[in-house]
Amino acid sequence: MKKQVFVLEDDEGLRELFSLLLEAEFFEVSTFPTIQSFWRGLDDAQPDLIIMDVMLPDGNGMEVSMEVRNQEKTSHIPIIMMSAHRDFNRDRGSSPAEEFIAKPFDIDHLIERVNHYTQEV
Repeated sequence: MKKQVFVLEDDEGLRELFSLLLEAEFFEVSTFPTIQSFWRGLDDAQPDLIIMDVMLPDGNGMEVSMEVRNQEKTSHIPIIMMSAHRDFNRDRGSSPAEEFIAKPFDIDHLIERVNHYTQEV
């Protein structure tokens, strides 16, 4: 059975890149451009991993990650946060994400981290 990865990213090009990269590694990928669409996706499925951007058009990924952790049905799902923001490493302490990856990112490193967290599930 394929592992499912949810990607919450407002940049269409990055959503397409994530889909191509992860599907090539045999993951099932669902992408979401907004927080609202992400929550609707979580109503329908439980992913094995969530990758999310910090800065989103309709809110903050840090707050979303805390909400994911606070909900019983999603609290177990590993989260990888990503950001191109300069102060990303300094601000990340407020999120319960397992991992933080700065943009631009190394593709091989991203795949390795995704494999790591989906194997723990």
